Amino acid sequence: MKRTISLLLCLAMLCGVLTVGASAYEADAAWQRYYAQYTEDGSAVYMAPGADESERNFSWYAPADAGSCRVTVSDRDDLSGARTFTGSNLKTPEGDVRCKVTVTALQPDKTYYYKCATDTWESDTYTFSTLSGSDFTAMYTTDIHVSFDEEDADCLMNQSYTFSRVLEDAAARGALDLVISAGDQASRGFRSEYTALVASPVLRSTPFALCPGNHDRKGIAYKYFTNQPNEYKKALVHSLISYDYYYVKGDVLFFVFDSNVGSMTAHRNFVKQALRAHPDTKWRVATFHHDLYGGRIPHREKENALLRTIWSPIFDEFRFDLVLLGHSHYYTISNAMFGNKTNQSLVGLDSVTDPAGTVVMVSGSINRPRIEEDGEEPPVGENVAYAYLSENPVYNLLDFSEDSIAIRSYEPGEEEPFHTFTIVKTSAQGGHPADGRDFYDPFVRFLSDVYGLVNEVWTTARFRLHWNDFVGK
Repeated sequence: MKRTISLLLCLAMLCGVLTVGASAYEADAAWQRYYAQYTEDGSAVYMAPGADESERNFSWYAPADAGSCRVTVSDRDDLSGARTFTGSNLKTPEGDVRCKVTVTALQPDKTYYYKCATDTWESDTYTFSTLSGSDFTAMYTTDIHVSFDEEDADCLMNQSYTFSRVLEDAAARGALDLVISAGDQASRGFRSEYTALVASPVLRSTPFALCPGNHDRKGIAYKYFTNQPNEYKKALVHSLISYDYYYVKGDVLFFVFDSNVGSMTAHRNFVKQALRAHPDTKWRVATFHHDLYGGRIPHREKENALLRTIWSPIFDEFRFDLVLLGHSHYYTISNAMFGNKTNQSLVGLDSVTDPAGTVVMVSGSINRPRIEEDGEEPPVGENVAYAYLSENPVYNLLDFSEDSIAIRSYEPGEEEPFHTFTIVKTSAQGGHPADGRDFYDPFVRFLSDVYGLVNEVWTTARFRLHWNDFVGK
């Protein structure tokens, strides 16, 4: 009955989202010069993960008459002996194109040099490296909120500078093999915000896995900007701007969901398809935007209750190890969750071996950190094992190995992490209970599918009615 009631509250998700003012960060003179050149070029080269470590996905803007798009790749710095990969041009609402190319057949443990090009343009030479084995480090962040502001011409430049500083701080702590964002990369879904998002030179050498948030959904640019691997396009209910997608790195199968879409069936079928393709990966890690257990915004609790009803059966049935979220802008790590409740308390622990459920983590925002007026930390509650408030951006380094995920969480400029936590897994099953299915799950799926379909029809209609409000910005 609780699940039915929470699903009937689905219209709460259509309500407005709390808006907070963007933090002000002033770019230094070097970044101002760099950013001016970057925006004048206008290509906004973006590298995403490929389907696995043997691939990389690229995209960039080009004039409509630019001709074919291609990426040239070599393991030599002079690009001798290079291979060339061609792709497709997707016409944008602004009348130019977004080039999308996938590079394949990459070898493990190699450094590659690459250029993106069209018939009329060529990028500088950049570099990236491939992995060998199970060990790698990913930076996880969320709610970057690069924001277009009609009243502040420097807002995009300053906020891209802030994000670049955070990326550089993370990269200075050791090899950075992947950047993960749990949504709300942009504040209004404008093209200019995504261009500013990927301005940092760090992102020319590090794949950046994006996830759609509710703010990304405010516009249409996300659809054109991204180039995602293994998109799930079979769902009856899917977003106008994105599909669920997955990728493999090391011994980890990463699932990226669009949690704006309320259809439990669509997300569940996507997971089943990914697991059929990669049944032997040891770790299952999910990313989506909306918070479940760690939020501190009272009017969102109805939304959170609905989302928990939709997502917890998926985590339980398919034994997810770690879920990376955003939306609330508050840093929290949950207990080991199963059946939508604490199945094993992690309070006071700095590690856990074979947790009896899924660990859910939420990171703070980059450009819009939230903190209580009295500065108190959020309490450790029924389902929250650890919580942290900060006036500054926070980010997390996740050190993956065959047997563990070690989490180190930082404020930029601080030598030591403010929190560490390690998940150890001794087998593919880990400590998850064997059966995660509930008697009410089919009924929940049906109601969520109805809601998801109605919500996507409404969202599509909104885009059509307000098309000119976001095109060209």
